[in-house]
Amino acid sequence: MRWYVLLLALLLVDVCQISDVSAAKDVDDDDSDDDGTPDDADTDDDNDGIADDNDPDDDNDGVMDEDEEDEDTDDDGIPDDEDTDDDNDGVPDDKDPDDDNDGVLDEDEDDDEHDEM
Repeated sequence: MRWYVLLLALLLVDVCQISDVSAAKDVDDDDSDDDGTPDDADTDDDNDGIADDNDPDDDNDGVMDEDEEDEDTDDDGIPDDEDTDDDNDGVPDDKDPDDDNDGVLDEDEDDDEHDEM
């Protein structure tokens, strides 16, 4: 009977160690550059030779980090927060009765729907 208890105890210890390793791995196992170092411990996430602190494009996607945060829903190259002509028709939004050019006057549109354009 003692060997049975010992075997059960060893199995429980083994299971606990496996679950601890799995839990630790789930915390952050992202490795953008597949170099074996998780991003949270990697000083060069895209492995381009430039430390992330000094890298203007730290995910190496060709878009500068400062520009990635600026949304451009009409793809005209001007971030939405700076764009004064959403539909690119040459009429500034504040003078354009239909500034998203969807055929519905701004005054007749739902504000939430209009703001998405």
